[in-house]
Amino acid sequence: MDCKYITPSVTIFKADGTVDLEAMERHFDFLIQGGVDGILILGSIGEFFSMPMEEKKKLIRCAVKHIAGRVKMIVGTTSMVTEEIIELSKFAHREGADACIILPPYYFPLSAASIENYYDHIASQLADQELYLYNFPDRTGYTIPVPTTLNLLRKHKNIKGYKDTQAGVSHTLELVKTVKKEFPYFEVYAGFDDNFAHNVLSGGNGCIGGFPTWFRKSAMPG
Repeated sequence: MDCKYITPSVTIFKADGTVDLEAMERHFDFLIQGGVDGILILGSIGEFFSMPMEEKKKLIRCAVKHIAGRVKMIVGTTSMVTEEIIELSKFAHREGADACIILPPYYFPLSAASIENYYDHIASQLADQELYLYNFPDRTGYTIPVPTTLNLLRKHKNIKGYKDTQAGVSHTLELVKTVKKEFPYFEVYAGFDDNFAHNVLSGGNGCIGGFPTWFRKSAMPG
């Protein structure tokens, strides 16, 4: 069974609010030694929403250099400003990050057509780099519909995966059944640890979640 565990990393700050890069390097080593398949920085538990652009760039540069290809590195580039997403995603790609993951806009709920237009614009601007969609309805107020995802994949080969952070499993199961028929390479990850096993048994690819620190890959099924 081919399944992966990618862990979102916390961001460690100094007392003055800047990123503690030395502490982050030790943290990356700890995660890699634990056997994770990948590390996601600047996600929800990485507090992307509280960091200015320059601090994000410092962390990206540090992570790329220190992780050094030992595991996959994904960067969260979500922002309320679309052009900032594009700028930060391009920066991450130039520095050597493997992929970026992006939430749809939050605060105001969007229609399926608006979600598609949003990701269509971003994916077109970032056509030479790998992107993941991030579905987190508890934070955005709505779900990225399965048909919308399918439409986007038919237009953008650079959209490679989907993190589905929902308490239930029905939406993830629908996504796997619908999308993987046409795009078997598409990666579908659970966003909550509790859904990890169900995701894999349903044909998904694993989990992107903050698993306990005692995690070891040898404990995974398969």
